[in-house]
Amino acid sequence: MEKTPHTRRESQDGPHQGAAIPPGSSRRSISNEPANPSRRHFLKKAALATAGTALLAGGYASLWEPNHLEITRFNLSLPRLPSAFDGIRVVHFSDVHLGFHMDEQDLRELADRIAGLKPDLLCFTGDIVDDYAVSMKAAVPVMASMHATLGKFAILGNHDYRGLPAGVQELYPKTGFTLLRNEHAIVELAGQRVAMVGLEDNIMGKPNPQRAIHGLPDEMCKLLLMHEPDYADVAAQMSFDLQLSGHTHGGQVRLPVIGAPMPPPGGRKYIQGLFHVGTGRMPLYVSRGIGMTHLPIRVLCRPELSVITLKSGQ
Repeated sequence: MEKTPHTRRESQDGPHQGAAIPPGSSRRSISNEPANPSRRHFLKKAALATAGTALLAGGYASLWEPNHLEITRFNLSLPRLPSAFDGIRVVHFSDVHLGFHMDEQDLRELADRIAGLKPDLLCFTGDIVDDYAVSMKAAVPVMASMHATLGKFAILGNHDYRGLPAGVQELYPKTGFTLLRNEHAIVELAGQRVAMVGLEDNIMGKPNPQRAIHGLPDEMCKLLLMHEPDYADVAAQMSFDLQLSGHTHGGQVRLPVIGAPMPPPGGRKYIQGLFHVGTGRMPLYVSRGIGMTHLPIRVLCRPELSVITLKSGQ
């Protein structure tokens, strides 16, 4: 009987000892060749580029943008503004947040910029401190040095109530600012008058506009300072001619197309810039503010001083 020969397959590298590879399976090849040096170089460059981009972005957001103040200038016509006030300059700033990456030196630089704008009215719409009143003490002389020909006025923001809000309130008389808490002050020029009205913060306080305007004629021009801009929906139903607000920091971090991804409560409808609210189209201006909170960065949202030239008539 003829025997079936026993066969053995060999590769060029020698006898093949393993079992046959089942269909649909694969055997991983092991190579002793060194890694491609050009690929290693590319990965190294990509990692360095990514790190460099992150550093540049971080430097821009924390160092460049917060220190490049933008001055916004525009005219605004108020039908009930007396003729004597035609052309006055209102300089508006907000949200200094002393104690959080802002100190008296930063405020001194701001005061120099304000002096150069020669304000007739100087209006501050809250959050002078980020936390406690002690952060404001060293800055009091700087605030006192600010000057406006017709007066300077302020309100409290929600951060000003932290700790002991009375501490901030007690310091304000030393600054020369008139602090308005659900009250008004009369500004007179050439025998004509306007009312500066300030409300309590809408988050930590109790705004009472009826109390604030009590005793004022309905026809008198009234300029309202209110920390949270979304309160404009209430103010527009009353006899206010203009509302100035802050609180939002313009979003502080803004993204292309998306805008401000996380605006704060009280500032989610009106985030930055000029709006006309309600059926009477009451003007509302929302400042991007000066300082920062939570994160010491600004992205596509520079700090702002606004200069509003008021015009009487339509």
